[in-house]
Formats: sequence, C-alpha cells, structure tokens
Amino acid sequence: MLDRTKVPSDLWVQRLWVPDGSAPGRTAVALVTDKKRLLIGGGIMVLGFAVVIATRALQAPWTVALTALFLELVGGLYAAGGQRSGFYEVAPDGSLGDYLGRKRPDLNSMRGMKVQ
Repeated sequence: MLDRTKVPSDLWVQRLWVPDGSAPGRTAVALVTDKKRLLIGGGIMVLGFAVVIATRALQAPWTVALTALFLELVGGLYAAGGQRSGFYEVAPDGSLGDYLGRKRPDLNSMRGMKVQ
C-alpha cells in the first residue's frame, strides 16, 4: 500500500489501483500529477474562462472568444504535462517505484481507489 509520507511533497497521487487477488504477483499502481503544473495550468484555464465572461459582458466580437479557447487548451495541456506525471508502480516499502509512463497500463484484475 502507498505511504504518503514517502511521496515527494511536490507530487499529488490522484488515484491508486490495488490487486484484487485474482492475479498473483501484481503490484499496486498509482496515478501521479505534478502539483505545481496542475495549479499553473488551472490558473491559465480560469483566465480563459474570465476572457469568455469579459467577452460576453463587453459584447466584444466572437473572435476574441477564440483567445479564451486557446488559453483553455494551453492550460489543459500544461496541467497534464510534466516529466514526472504519469503512472508509477508502488514499491513494497510504500514509496513510488518504477515509472510506467503516461499511458494507462493494464489495470485488469485491479480495483481503483481514492488516496486518502
């Protein structure tokens, strides 16, 4: 099981999958996101939303709203990026183990749970 004290403070574990017992030898898998990138990307997306509100309030041309769409896209891509974001195996001592990559690994015979 994951030990949150062994996870670096700048990372956020979003979800954890643990073996359900039907496949022996499987280890838990954690989905990890970089907190700083998530906050900055979220801020950019909020700015894009503010541009939409301002565009409607000021009755500006609809082309200005395209700026908001661009900001939303950039914010989402930035938030989801980073070299340390992705799936990790959980080591036997409860720390993050091997990096599995950004694509979802085979999680059959595992059950997902929120990290507390």
